[in-house]
Amino acid sequence: MKARLSFQGWILGGCLVVVVSTLIFVAVVMERSLSSHMLEVVRSSMQREILTVREVVRDRWRPGEGIAAGDKLADELGRIVGARVTLITPQGKVVGDSQMAEDKVPEMMNHSDRPEIIQAMKEGEGSSVRYSSTLGLDLMYTALRLTGPEGKVLFVRLALPLSQVQQALSRTRDLVLWAVFLGVLLSIGVAYLVARSLSRPVQLLTRTAAGIAAGDLSKRFIRYPRHEIGELGQAFDQMADNLQSTINDITESRDRLEAILRGMVEGVLVIDNDGQVLLANRALMKMLELKAVPPGRLPSEIIRNADLLEALDEARAGEDYVWREIQTLGSTPRFLEAHVVRINGGAAGEPGLVCVLHDITERKRLEKTRRDLVANVSHELRTPLTAVRGAAETLLDGALDSPQYARHFAELILRQSHRMERLVQDLMELARLESGESPPRLREIDAAELADSVLEGVTDLAQAQGVELGRRLPRDPLVFAADGRQVEQAVLNLLDNAIKYTGQGGRVTLAMEEDDGQAVISVSDTGPGIAAEYLPRLFERFFRVDNNRSRELGGTGLGLAIVKHIAQVHHGKVEVTSTPGEGSTFRLILPLSQAEDA
Repeated sequence: MKARLSFQGWILGGCLVVVVSTLIFVAVVMERSLSSHMLEVVRSSMQREILTVREVVRDRWRPGEGIAAGDKLADELGRIVGARVTLITPQGKVVGDSQMAEDKVPEMMNHSDRPEIIQAMKEGEGSSVRYSSTLGLDLMYTALRLTGPEGKVLFVRLALPLSQVQQALSRTRDLVLWAVFLGVLLSIGVAYLVARSLSRPVQLLTRTAAGIAAGDLSKRFIRYPRHEIGELGQAFDQMADNLQSTINDITESRDRLEAILRGMVEGVLVIDNDGQVLLANRALMKMLELKAVPPGRLPSEIIRNADLLEALDEARAGEDYVWREIQTLGSTPRFLEAHVVRINGGAAGEPGLVCVLHDITERKRLEKTRRDLVANVSHELRTPLTAVRGAAETLLDGALDSPQYARHFAELILRQSHRMERLVQDLMELARLESGESPPRLREIDAAELADSVLEGVTDLAQAQGVELGRRLPRDPLVFAADGRQVEQAVLNLLDNAIKYTGQGGRVTLAMEEDDGQAVISVSDTGPGIAAEYLPRLFERFFRVDNNRSRELGGTGLGLAIVKHIAQVHHGKVEVTSTPGEGSTFRLILPLSQAEDA
Protein backbone atom coordinates (compact mmCIF):
# COMPACT_ATOMS: atom_id res chain seq x y z
CA MET A 1 0.00 0.00 0.00
CA LYS A 2 1.41 3.37 -0.97
CA ALA A 3 2.18 5.84 1.81
CA ARG A 4 -0.29 8.68 1.85
CA LEU A 5 1.00 12.18 2.41
CA SER A 6 -1.28 14.39 4.45
CA PHE A 7 -2.49 17.80 3.42
CA GLN A 8 -0.26 19.34 6.08
CA GLY A 9 2.70 17.33 4.75
CA TRP A 10 2.04 18.55 1.23
CA ILE A 11 1.95 22.18 2.37
CA LEU A 12 5.01 21.79 4.60
CA GLY A 13 6.97 19.92 1.93
CA GLY A 14 6.00 22.39 -0.75
CA CYS A 15 7.03 25.36 1.37
CA LEU A 16 10.34 23.71 2.24
CA VAL A 17 11.10 22.88 -1.39
CA VAL A 18 10.36 26.45 -2.46
CA VAL A 19 12.29 28.06 0.40
CA VAL A 20 15.32 25.75 0.23
CA SER A 21 15.46 26.03 -3.55
CA THR A 22 15.23 29.78 -3.31
CA LEU A 23 17.93 30.04 -0.63
CA ILE A 24 20.27 27.69 -2.47
CA PHE A 25 19.72 29.62 -5.68
CA VAL A 26 20.37 32.91 -3.90
CA ALA A 27 23.49 31.49 -2.20
CA VAL A 28 24.93 30.17 -5.45
CA VAL A 29 24.14 33.34 -7.35
CA MET A 30 25.45 35.50 -4.51
CA GLU A 31 28.70 33.53 -4.28
CA ARG A 32 29.27 33.67 -7.98
CA SER A 33 28.37 37.32 -8.13
CA LEU A 34 30.58 38.17 -5.18
CA SER A 35 33.46 36.12 -6.59
CA SER A 36 33.14 37.84 -9.95
CA HIS A 37 32.91 41.22 -8.28
CA MET A 38 35.97 40.66 -6.10
CA LEU A 39 38.02 39.34 -9.02
CA GLU A 40 36.97 42.34 -11.04
CA VAL A 41 38.06 44.67 -8.22
CA VAL A 42 41.43 42.90 -7.97
CA ARG A 43 41.83 43.01 -11.71
CA SER A 44 41.07 46.75 -11.84
CA SER A 45 43.55 47.41 -9.04
CA MET A 46 46.27 45.37 -10.75
CA GLN A 47 45.64 47.15 -14.03
CA ARG A 48 46.22 50.51 -12.35
CA GLU A 49 49.37 49.28 -10.63
CA ILE A 50 50.79 47.65 -13.76
CA LEU A 51 50.50 50.94 -15.58
CA THR A 52 52.77 52.50 -12.92
CA VAL A 53 55.13 49.53 -13.08
CA ARG A 54 55.30 49.80 -16.85
CA GLU A 55 56.37 53.44 -16.70
CA VAL A 56 59.10 52.64 -14.19
CA VAL A 57 60.33 49.73 -16.29
CA ARG A 58 60.25 51.88 -19.40
CA ASP A 59 62.57 54.41 -17.72
CA ARG A 60 64.96 51.96 -16.05
CA TRP A 61 65.13 48.92 -18.29
CA ARG A 62 68.08 48.52 -20.63
CA PRO A 63 67.94 45.56 -22.96
CA GLY A 64 71.67 44.88 -22.90
CA GLU A 65 72.19 44.81 -19.12
CA GLY A 66 71.22 41.12 -18.78
CA ILE A 67 69.30 39.00 -16.31
CA ALA A 68 70.94 40.39 -13.21
CA ALA A 69 69.72 43.95 -13.86
CA GLY A 70 66.25 42.74 -14.89
CA ASP A 71 65.83 40.52 -11.81
CA LYS A 72 66.98 43.37 -9.55
CA LEU A 73 64.47 45.74 -11.15
CA ALA A 74 61.73 43.13 -10.74
CA ASP A 75 62.60 42.62 -7.06
CA GLU A 76 62.42 46.36 -6.38
CA LEU A 77 59.10 46.76 -8.16
CA GLY A 78 57.65 43.71 -6.38
CA ARG A 79 58.51 45.21 -2.98
CA ILE A 80 56.96 48.52 -4.00
CA VAL A 81 53.62 47.18 -5.34
CA GLY A 82 53.39 44.15 -3.04
CA ALA A 83 52.87 41.73 -5.91
CA ARG A 84 54.93 39.36 -8.01
CA VAL A 85 56.57 41.20 -10.93
CA THR A 86 57.86 39.23 -13.88
CA LEU A 87 59.71 40.63 -16.93
CA ILE A 88 59.34 38.51 -20.06
CA THR A 89 60.86 38.92 -23.53
CA PRO A 90 58.76 38.44 -26.68
CA GLN A 91 60.37 35.01 -27.02
CA GLY A 92 58.92 34.00 -23.66
CA LYS A 93 62.22 34.11 -21.77
CA VAL A 94 61.99 35.40 -18.18
CA VAL A 95 64.62 38.09 -17.54
CA GLY A 96 63.45 39.01 -14.03
CA ASP A 97 61.06 37.76 -11.31
CA SER A 98 60.52 39.31 -7.92
CA GLN A 99 59.87 36.00 -6.19
CA MET A 100 62.67 33.92 -7.77
CA ALA A 101 66.36 34.03 -6.94
CA GLU A 102 68.58 35.44 -9.58
CA ASP A 103 70.30 32.14 -10.24
CA LYS A 104 66.95 30.42 -10.68
CA VAL A 105 65.57 32.85 -13.24
CA PRO A 106 67.37 31.31 -16.20
CA GLU A 107 65.88 27.94 -15.27
CA MET A 108 62.30 29.19 -15.45
CA MET A 109 60.10 27.78 -18.14
CA ASN A 110 59.31 29.63 -21.31
CA HIS A 111 56.29 31.88 -20.75
CA SER A 112 55.30 32.53 -24.35
CA ASP A 113 52.38 30.13 -24.00
CA ARG A 114 50.84 31.88 -21.00
CA PRO A 115 47.32 33.17 -21.76
CA GLU A 116 47.97 36.67 -20.49
CA ILE A 117 51.20 36.93 -22.58
CA ILE A 118 49.45 35.68 -25.69
CA GLN A 119 46.63 38.20 -25.17
CA ALA A 120 49.13 41.02 -24.50
CA MET A 121 51.02 40.13 -27.70
CA LYS A 122 47.83 40.61 -29.64
CA GLU A 123 46.10 43.42 -27.78
CA GLY A 124 48.86 45.03 -25.77
CA GLU A 125 47.22 44.00 -22.51
CA GLY A 126 46.13 40.64 -21.13
CA SER A 127 44.91 39.00 -17.93
CA SER A 128 44.03 35.54 -16.62
CA VAL A 129 43.38 33.61 -13.43
CA ARG A 130 45.01 30.24 -13.08
CA TYR A 131 47.02 27.98 -10.88
CA SER A 132 50.71 28.64 -10.70
CA SER A 133 52.73 25.42 -10.70
CA THR A 134 55.80 27.43 -9.69
CA LEU A 135 54.23 28.85 -6.49
CA GLY A 136 51.45 26.29 -5.99
CA LEU A 137 48.76 28.99 -5.67
CA ASP A 138 45.84 30.43 -7.60
CA LEU A 139 47.03 33.74 -9.03
CA MET A 140 45.59 36.56 -11.07
CA TYR A 141 47.91 37.64 -13.84
CA THR A 142 47.94 40.97 -15.67
CA ALA A 143 50.42 41.66 -18.50
CA LEU A 144 51.28 44.77 -20.54
CA ARG A 145 53.43 45.13 -23.59
CA LEU A 146 55.93 48.00 -23.66
CA THR A 147 58.48 49.18 -26.17
CA GLY A 148 61.80 50.18 -24.69
CA PRO A 149 64.85 51.95 -26.04
CA GLU A 150 66.02 50.91 -29.43
CA GLY A 151 62.50 49.57 -30.15
CA LYS A 152 62.94 46.52 -27.98
CA VAL A 153 59.66 44.90 -26.75
CA LEU A 154 59.26 43.67 -23.20
CA PHE A 155 56.24 42.24 -21.35
CA VAL A 156 55.64 43.29 -17.76
CA ARG A 157 53.46 40.94 -15.75
CA LEU A 158 51.98 41.33 -12.30
CA ALA A 159 50.74 38.32 -10.36
CA LEU A 160 48.68 38.61 -7.19
CA PRO A 161 47.71 35.56 -5.08
CA LEU A 162 43.95 35.03 -4.72
CA SER A 163 44.24 33.47 -1.28
CA GLN A 164 42.74 36.56 0.33
CA VAL A 165 39.93 36.59 -2.18
CA GLN A 166 39.34 32.90 -1.56
CA GLN A 167 39.41 33.44 2.20
CA ALA A 168 36.89 36.25 1.85
CA LEU A 169 34.75 34.06 -0.39
CA SER A 170 35.07 31.20 2.12
CA ARG A 171 33.88 33.45 4.92
CA THR A 172 31.09 34.71 2.74
CA ARG A 173 30.18 31.13 1.81
CA ASP A 174 30.05 30.18 5.48
CA LEU A 175 27.81 33.12 6.21
CA VAL A 176 25.55 32.16 3.30
CA LEU A 177 25.41 28.56 4.53
CA TRP A 178 24.47 29.69 7.99
CA ALA A 179 21.89 32.01 6.49
CA VAL A 180 20.53 29.13 4.45
CA PHE A 181 20.43 26.90 7.54
CA LEU A 182 18.68 29.55 9.61
CA GLY A 183 16.38 30.28 6.69
CA VAL A 184 15.48 26.59 6.46
CA LEU A 185 14.78 26.40 10.20
CA LEU A 186 12.64 29.51 10.09
CA SER A 187 10.94 28.26 6.95
CA ILE A 188 10.20 24.93 8.63
CA GLY A 189 8.66 26.70 11.61
CA VAL A 190 6.65 29.16 9.54
CA ALA A 191 5.63 26.48 7.04
CA TYR A 192 4.56 24.18 9.89
CA LEU A 193 2.42 26.90 11.45
CA VAL A 194 0.92 27.83 8.11
CA ALA A 195 0.34 24.19 7.18
CA ARG A 196 -1.21 23.49 10.56
CA SER A 197 -3.46 26.53 10.35
CA LEU A 198 -4.65 25.27 6.97
CA SER A 199 -4.68 21.52 7.60
CA ARG A 200 -6.52 21.53 10.95
CA PRO A 201 -9.66 23.15 9.48
CA VAL A 202 -9.41 20.78 6.52
CA GLN A 203 -9.13 17.79 8.89
CA LEU A 204 -12.08 19.05 10.93
CA LEU A 205 -14.05 19.56 7.73
CA THR A 206 -13.10 16.03 6.63
CA ARG A 207 -14.26 14.53 9.96
CA THR A 208 -17.49 16.51 9.73
CA ALA A 209 -18.12 15.28 6.19
CA ALA A 210 -17.31 11.69 7.23
CA GLY A 211 -19.76 11.95 10.15
CA ILE A 212 -22.51 13.23 7.87
CA ALA A 213 -21.71 10.50 5.35
CA ALA A 214 -22.04 7.94 8.19
CA GLY A 215 -25.53 9.23 8.95
CA ASP A 216 -24.97 11.76 11.75
CA LEU A 217 -26.65 14.80 10.23
CA SER A 218 -26.05 16.87 13.38
CA LYS A 219 -22.33 17.25 12.59
CA ARG A 220 -21.26 20.82 11.76
CA PHE A 221 -17.95 22.60 11.03
CA ILE A 222 -18.82 25.53 13.37
CA ARG A 223 -15.32 27.07 13.55
CA TYR A 224 -14.72 29.34 10.59
CA PRO A 225 -11.10 30.53 9.99
CA ARG A 226 -10.66 33.95 8.43
CA HIS A 227 -9.68 32.66 5.02
CA GLU A 228 -11.14 30.65 2.14
CA ILE A 229 -11.43 27.46 4.21
CA GLY A 230 -13.68 29.38 6.61
CA GLU A 231 -15.88 30.33 3.68
CA LEU A 232 -15.82 26.71 2.55
CA GLY A 233 -16.83 25.61 6.08
CA GLN A 234 -19.74 28.05 6.12
CA ALA A 235 -20.87 26.82 2.71
CA PHE A 236 -20.51 23.23 3.90
CA ASP A 237 -22.59 23.84 7.05
CA GLN A 238 -25.24 25.57 4.96
CA MET A 239 -25.24 22.60 2.61
CA ALA A 240 -25.57 20.23 5.60
CA ASP A 241 -28.49 22.28 6.96
CA ASN A 242 -30.20 22.19 3.59
CA LEU A 243 -29.46 18.47 3.27
CA GLN A 244 -30.87 17.74 6.71
CA SER A 245 -33.96 19.82 5.96
CA THR A 246 -34.43 18.02 2.66
CA ILE A 247 -33.92 14.61 4.27
CA ASN A 248 -36.38 15.53 7.05
CA ASP A 249 -38.95 16.54 4.45
CA ILE A 250 -38.35 13.35 2.49
CA THR A 251 -38.51 11.27 5.68
CA GLU A 252 -41.77 12.92 6.73
CA SER A 253 -43.21 12.37 3.28
CA ARG A 254 -42.05 8.76 3.32
CA ASP A 255 -43.49 8.21 6.81
CA ARG A 256 -46.79 9.75 5.77
CA LEU A 257 -46.84 7.60 2.65
CA GLU A 258 -45.98 4.48 4.67
CA ALA A 259 -48.66 5.34 7.22
CA ILE A 260 -51.19 5.83 4.44
CA LEU A 261 -50.17 2.59 2.78
CA ARG A 262 -50.26 0.72 6.09
CA GLY A 263 -53.70 2.12 6.85
CA MET A 264 -55.10 1.28 3.43
CA VAL A 265 -57.31 -1.75 3.19
CA GLU A 266 -56.45 -1.92 -0.50
CA GLY A 267 -53.32 -3.74 -1.53
CA VAL A 268 -50.78 -1.58 -3.38
CA LEU A 269 -47.97 -2.88 -5.58
CA VAL A 270 -45.53 -0.48 -7.29
CA ILE A 271 -43.24 -1.74 -10.05
CA ASP A 272 -40.37 0.40 -11.34
CA ASN A 273 -39.19 1.05 -14.88
CA ASP A 274 -37.07 -2.10 -14.86
CA GLY A 275 -40.04 -4.30 -14.05
CA GLN A 276 -38.89 -4.91 -10.46
CA VAL A 277 -40.95 -4.59 -7.29
CA LEU A 278 -40.41 -1.20 -5.68
CA LEU A 279 -43.05 -1.25 -2.95
CA ALA A 280 -45.75 -3.53 -1.55
CA ASN A 281 -47.91 -2.66 1.45
CA ARG A 282 -49.10 -4.98 4.20
CA ALA A 283 -52.61 -5.29 2.82
CA LEU A 284 -51.26 -6.71 -0.46
CA MET A 285 -48.99 -9.12 1.37
CA LYS A 286 -51.95 -10.31 3.44
CA MET A 287 -54.22 -10.65 0.41
CA LEU A 288 -51.66 -12.67 -1.54
CA GLU A 289 -50.33 -14.43 1.59
CA LEU A 290 -46.77 -13.23 1.01
CA LYS A 291 -44.29 -13.46 3.87
CA ALA A 292 -41.94 -10.82 2.47
CA VAL A 293 -41.59 -8.70 -0.67
CA PRO A 294 -37.92 -7.73 -1.02
CA PRO A 295 -37.45 -4.69 -3.27
CA GLY A 296 -35.69 -5.46 -6.53
CA ARG A 297 -37.41 -8.80 -7.15
CA LEU A 298 -39.49 -9.52 -10.24
CA PRO A 299 -43.26 -9.94 -9.69
CA SER A 300 -43.10 -13.46 -11.15
CA GLU A 301 -40.61 -14.43 -8.42
CA ILE A 302 -42.96 -13.65 -5.52
CA ILE A 303 -46.51 -13.79 -6.93
CA ARG A 304 -48.07 -17.14 -7.77
CA ASN A 305 -51.29 -15.89 -9.31
CA ALA A 306 -51.37 -16.27 -13.09
CA ASP A 307 -54.30 -13.85 -13.60
CA LEU A 308 -52.56 -11.05 -11.71
CA LEU A 309 -49.26 -11.60 -13.56
CA GLU A 310 -51.16 -11.57 -16.86
CA ALA A 311 -52.78 -8.23 -15.94
CA LEU A 312 -49.34 -6.76 -15.09
CA ASP A 313 -47.92 -8.02 -18.40
CA GLU A 314 -50.81 -6.48 -20.35
CA ALA A 315 -50.27 -3.09 -18.70
CA ARG A 316 -46.55 -3.24 -19.32
CA ALA A 317 -47.14 -4.20 -22.94
CA GLY A 318 -49.08 -1.02 -23.67
CA GLU A 319 -52.48 -0.97 -21.95
CA ASP A 320 -52.95 2.25 -19.98
CA TYR A 321 -55.47 0.64 -17.63
CA VAL A 322 -56.18 -3.02 -16.95
CA TRP A 323 -58.99 -4.35 -14.74
CA ARG A 324 -59.13 -7.95 -13.73
CA GLU A 325 -61.09 -9.97 -11.19
CA ILE A 326 -58.92 -12.69 -9.69
CA GLN A 327 -59.26 -15.40 -7.09
CA THR A 328 -56.49 -16.54 -4.75
CA LEU A 329 -56.01 -20.17 -3.85
CA GLY A 330 -54.15 -19.90 -0.54
CA SER A 331 -55.19 -21.04 2.90
CA THR A 332 -57.80 -18.25 2.88
CA PRO A 333 -59.22 -17.98 -0.65
CA ARG A 334 -60.14 -14.43 -1.62
CA PHE A 335 -61.78 -12.65 -4.50
CA LEU A 336 -59.82 -9.58 -5.59
CA GLU A 337 -60.26 -6.75 -8.08
CA ALA A 338 -56.94 -5.77 -9.67
CA HIS A 339 -56.60 -2.26 -11.14
CA VAL A 340 -53.29 -1.79 -12.97
CA VAL A 341 -52.22 1.65 -14.24
CA ARG A 342 -49.11 2.64 -16.18
CA ILE A 343 -46.93 5.48 -14.91
CA ASN A 344 -44.44 7.58 -16.85
CA GLY A 345 -41.31 5.80 -18.01
CA GLY A 346 -37.82 6.73 -16.97
CA ALA A 347 -34.81 7.54 -19.09
CA ALA A 348 -35.06 4.21 -20.87
CA GLY A 349 -38.66 4.92 -21.78
CA GLU A 350 -39.96 1.79 -20.05
CA PRO A 351 -43.17 2.33 -18.06
CA GLY A 352 -43.63 1.67 -14.36
CA LEU A 353 -46.82 0.17 -12.96
CA VAL A 354 -49.10 0.73 -10.00
CA CYS A 355 -51.43 -2.12 -9.09
CA VAL A 356 -54.24 -1.66 -6.55
CA LEU A 357 -56.06 -4.73 -5.23
CA HIS A 358 -59.55 -4.47 -3.69
CA ASP A 359 -60.74 -7.35 -1.55
CA ILE A 360 -64.25 -8.14 -2.75
CA THR A 361 -64.52 -11.43 -0.88
CA GLU A 362 -67.17 -10.06 1.47
CA ARG A 363 -69.08 -8.57 -1.42
CA LYS A 364 -68.96 -11.88 -3.22
CA ARG A 365 -70.10 -13.61 -0.05
CA LEU A 366 -72.97 -11.17 0.35
CA GLU A 367 -73.94 -11.61 -3.28
CA LYS A 368 -73.94 -15.37 -2.81
CA THR A 369 -75.83 -15.00 0.46
CA ARG A 370 -78.38 -12.78 -1.27
CA ARG A 371 -78.78 -15.27 -4.08
CA ASP A 372 -79.10 -18.11 -1.59
CA LEU A 373 -81.55 -16.08 0.47
CA VAL A 374 -83.72 -15.34 -2.53
CA ALA A 375 -83.58 -18.98 -3.56
CA ASN A 376 -84.31 -20.18 -0.03
CA VAL A 377 -87.11 -17.67 0.55
CA SER A 378 -88.60 -18.56 -2.80
CA HIS A 379 -88.32 -22.23 -1.93
CA GLU A 380 -89.78 -21.73 1.56
CA LEU A 381 -92.67 -19.65 0.26
CA ARG A 382 -93.42 -21.94 -2.65
CA THR A 383 -94.75 -24.74 -0.41
CA PRO A 384 -97.26 -22.67 1.63
CA LEU A 385 -98.27 -20.66 -1.41
CA THR A 386 -98.87 -23.85 -3.38
CA ALA A 387 -100.89 -25.26 -0.49
CA VAL A 388 -102.94 -22.06 -0.17
CA ARG A 389 -103.54 -21.88 -3.92
CA GLY A 390 -104.49 -25.58 -4.04
CA ALA A 391 -106.90 -25.21 -1.11
CA ALA A 392 -108.44 -22.09 -2.64
CA GLU A 393 -108.87 -23.77 -6.03
CA THR A 394 -110.42 -26.82 -4.33
CA LEU A 395 -112.86 -24.62 -2.45
CA LEU A 396 -113.81 -22.81 -5.64
CA ASP A 397 -114.27 -26.11 -7.41
CA GLY A 398 -117.11 -27.09 -5.04
CA ALA A 399 -115.62 -27.85 -1.70
CA LEU A 400 -117.37 -24.78 -0.31
CA ASP A 401 -120.62 -26.68 -0.60
CA SER A 402 -119.32 -29.34 1.80
CA PRO A 403 -118.96 -27.93 5.31
CA GLN A 404 -116.53 -30.70 6.25
CA TYR A 405 -114.16 -30.05 3.33
CA ALA A 406 -114.61 -26.31 3.47
CA ARG A 407 -113.46 -26.23 7.11
CA HIS A 408 -110.47 -28.50 6.37
CA PHE A 409 -109.19 -26.36 3.54
CA ALA A 410 -109.86 -23.13 5.44
CA GLU A 411 -107.79 -24.46 8.35
CA LEU A 412 -105.06 -25.42 5.82
CA ILE A 413 -105.05 -21.91 4.40
CA LEU A 414 -104.86 -20.46 7.93
CA ARG A 415 -101.91 -22.72 8.93
CA GLN A 416 -99.96 -21.89 5.79
CA SER A 417 -100.70 -18.19 6.26
CA HIS A 418 -99.34 -18.37 9.81
CA ARG A 419 -96.28 -20.15 8.47
CA MET A 420 -95.66 -17.45 5.86
CA GLU A 421 -96.26 -14.78 8.49
CA ARG A 422 -93.65 -16.36 10.79
CA LEU A 423 -91.25 -16.62 7.88
CA VAL A 424 -91.70 -12.96 6.98
CA GLN A 425 -91.39 -11.89 10.62
CA ASP A 426 -88.18 -13.91 11.04
CA LEU A 427 -86.78 -12.45 7.83
CA MET A 428 -87.60 -8.92 8.98
CA GLU A 429 -86.06 -9.56 12.40
CA LEU A 430 -82.93 -11.02 10.82
CA ALA A 431 -82.65 -8.05 8.44
CA ARG A 432 -82.93 -5.59 11.36
CA LEU A 433 -80.21 -7.43 13.28
CA GLU A 434 -77.86 -7.57 10.30
CA SER A 435 -78.36 -3.95 9.29
CA GLY A 436 -77.60 -2.61 12.75
CA GLU A 437 -80.41 -0.10 12.41
CA SER A 438 -81.92 -1.22 15.72
CA PRO A 439 -79.12 -1.46 18.28
CA PRO A 440 -79.97 -3.32 21.47
CA ARG A 441 -81.57 -1.27 24.23
CA LEU A 442 -79.62 -2.34 27.25
CA ARG A 443 -81.16 -2.79 30.67
CA GLU A 444 -80.47 -4.95 33.66
CA ILE A 445 -82.00 -8.41 33.33
CA ASP A 446 -82.54 -10.77 36.23
CA ALA A 447 -81.80 -14.34 35.23
CA ALA A 448 -84.54 -15.78 37.38
CA GLU A 449 -87.19 -13.47 35.91
CA LEU A 450 -85.98 -14.26 32.37
CA ALA A 451 -86.20 -18.01 33.07
CA ASP A 452 -89.75 -17.73 34.46
CA SER A 453 -90.89 -15.69 31.46
CA VAL A 454 -89.48 -17.93 28.71
CA LEU A 455 -90.48 -21.19 30.39
CA GLU A 456 -94.03 -19.90 30.80
CA GLY A 457 -94.09 -19.08 27.10
CA VAL A 458 -93.25 -22.68 26.03
CA THR A 459 -95.20 -24.60 28.66
CA ASP A 460 -98.16 -25.33 26.37
CA LEU A 461 -95.88 -26.48 23.56
CA ALA A 462 -93.95 -28.75 25.93
CA GLN A 463 -97.15 -30.30 27.24
CA ALA A 464 -98.41 -30.85 23.72
CA GLN A 465 -95.13 -32.55 22.74
CA GLY A 466 -94.96 -34.55 25.98
CA VAL A 467 -91.65 -32.96 27.00
CA GLU A 468 -90.65 -32.24 30.59
CA LEU A 469 -89.22 -28.79 31.31
CA GLY A 470 -86.53 -28.07 33.91
CA ARG A 471 -84.39 -25.18 35.02
CA ARG A 472 -81.15 -24.63 36.91
CA LEU A 473 -80.27 -21.20 38.31
CA PRO A 474 -77.23 -20.00 40.29
CA ARG A 475 -77.46 -19.75 44.08
CA ASP A 476 -76.65 -16.03 44.01
CA PRO A 477 -78.76 -13.63 41.94
CA LEU A 478 -77.47 -13.25 38.39
CA VAL A 479 -77.99 -9.87 36.71
CA PHE A 480 -76.57 -8.84 33.32
CA ALA A 481 -77.07 -5.99 30.82
CA ALA A 482 -78.87 -6.81 27.58
CA ASP A 483 -81.86 -6.04 25.40
CA GLY A 484 -84.62 -7.94 27.18
CA ARG A 485 -86.80 -8.49 24.10
CA GLN A 486 -83.95 -9.79 21.93
CA VAL A 487 -82.49 -12.07 24.61
CA GLU A 488 -85.93 -13.45 25.42
CA GLN A 489 -86.51 -14.13 21.72
CA ALA A 490 -83.15 -15.92 21.43
CA VAL A 491 -83.84 -18.15 24.45
CA LEU A 492 -87.38 -18.86 23.20
CA ASN A 493 -85.98 -19.92 19.81
CA LEU A 494 -83.55 -22.32 21.52
CA LEU A 495 -86.27 -23.75 23.76
CA ASP A 496 -88.71 -24.04 20.85
CA ASN A 497 -86.19 -26.02 18.77
CA ALA A 498 -85.26 -28.23 21.73
CA ILE A 499 -88.91 -29.07 22.56
CA LYS A 500 -89.88 -29.78 18.96
CA TYR A 501 -86.90 -32.08 18.27
CA THR A 502 -86.77 -33.86 21.65
CA GLY A 503 -89.95 -35.86 21.24
CA GLN A 504 -92.37 -37.62 23.57
CA GLY A 505 -90.98 -38.36 27.04
CA GLY A 506 -87.86 -36.24 26.65
CA ARG A 507 -86.53 -33.49 28.87
CA VAL A 508 -85.40 -29.92 28.13
CA THR A 509 -83.39 -28.01 30.76
CA LEU A 510 -82.78 -24.26 30.89
CA ALA A 511 -79.67 -23.33 32.90
CA MET A 512 -78.13 -19.96 33.73
CA GLU A 513 -74.80 -19.30 35.41
CA GLU A 514 -71.92 -16.83 35.65
CA ASP A 515 -68.54 -17.85 34.21
CA ASP A 516 -65.49 -15.58 34.05
CA GLY A 517 -67.45 -12.33 33.88
CA GLN A 518 -70.02 -13.67 31.42
CA ALA A 519 -73.62 -14.80 31.64
CA VAL A 520 -74.02 -18.28 30.17
CA ILE A 521 -77.57 -19.32 29.19
CA SER A 522 -77.71 -22.97 28.12
CA VAL A 523 -80.57 -25.09 26.74
CA SER A 524 -80.01 -28.84 26.94
CA ASP A 525 -82.24 -31.59 25.54
CA THR A 526 -82.34 -35.36 25.47
CA GLY A 527 -83.25 -35.51 21.81
CA PRO A 528 -81.63 -37.48 19.00
CA GLY A 529 -78.58 -35.18 18.83
CA ILE A 530 -76.86 -33.75 15.76
CA ALA A 531 -74.10 -35.33 13.71
CA ALA A 532 -70.70 -33.58 13.95
CA GLU A 533 -70.58 -32.69 10.24
CA TYR A 534 -73.74 -30.56 10.59
CA LEU A 535 -72.64 -28.51 13.60
CA PRO A 536 -70.63 -25.81 11.69
CA ARG A 537 -73.67 -25.00 9.53
CA LEU A 538 -76.40 -25.00 12.18
CA PHE A 539 -76.57 -21.22 12.41
CA GLU A 540 -76.84 -20.60 8.64
CA ARG A 541 -80.11 -19.30 7.22
CA PHE A 542 -82.57 -21.98 6.19
CA PHE A 543 -80.19 -24.79 7.10
CA ARG A 544 -82.00 -27.85 8.43
CA VAL A 545 -80.61 -31.20 9.42
CA ASP A 546 -83.97 -32.81 8.48
CA ASN A 547 -85.91 -30.58 6.06
CA ASN A 548 -89.12 -32.67 6.00
CA ARG A 549 -89.42 -32.92 9.79
CA SER A 550 -88.62 -29.25 10.24
CA ARG A 551 -91.36 -28.17 7.89
CA GLU A 552 -93.80 -30.56 9.58
CA LEU A 553 -92.95 -28.92 12.90
CA GLY A 554 -93.53 -25.44 11.44
CA GLY A 555 -89.91 -24.28 11.51
CA THR A 556 -88.71 -21.48 9.21
CA GLY A 557 -84.99 -22.40 9.31
CA LEU A 558 -84.12 -18.89 10.60
CA GLY A 559 -84.38 -19.36 14.37
CA LEU A 560 -80.77 -20.28 15.05
CA ALA A 561 -79.51 -17.59 12.61
CA ILE A 562 -81.49 -15.03 14.64
CA VAL A 563 -79.96 -16.39 17.87
CA LYS A 564 -76.43 -16.00 16.40
CA HIS A 565 -77.06 -12.39 15.34
CA ILE A 566 -78.59 -11.47 18.71
CA ALA A 567 -75.46 -12.83 20.40
CA GLN A 568 -73.22 -10.85 18.04
CA VAL A 569 -74.99 -7.50 18.56
CA HIS A 570 -74.50 -8.06 22.31
CA HIS A 571 -70.76 -8.78 21.76
CA GLY A 572 -71.34 -12.37 22.77
CA LYS A 573 -71.44 -15.70 21.03
CA VAL A 574 -73.45 -18.91 20.73
CA GLU A 575 -72.02 -22.43 20.96
CA VAL A 576 -73.37 -25.92 20.49
CA THR A 577 -72.24 -29.37 21.59
CA SER A 578 -74.10 -32.52 20.59
CA THR A 579 -73.74 -36.27 20.84
CA PRO A 580 -75.93 -38.31 18.48
CA GLY A 581 -78.39 -40.40 20.51
CA GLU A 582 -77.80 -38.44 23.73
CA GLY A 583 -78.96 -34.89 23.01
CA SER A 584 -77.65 -31.40 22.39
CA THR A 585 -76.68 -28.30 24.40
CA PHE A 586 -76.86 -24.76 23.05
CA ARG A 587 -75.09 -22.01 25.04
CA LEU A 588 -75.79 -18.30 24.63
CA ILE A 589 -72.84 -16.42 26.17
CA LEU A 590 -73.23 -12.69 26.92
CA PRO A 591 -71.03 -10.16 28.79
CA LEU A 592 -72.34 -9.22 32.22
CA SER A 593 -71.89 -5.49 31.47
CA GLN A 594 -71.73 -3.60 28.17
CA ALA A 595 -71.39 -0.01 26.95
CA GLU A 596 -74.68 1.80 26.53
CA ASP A 597 -74.02 2.30 22.80
CA ALA A 598 -73.17 -1.36 22.20
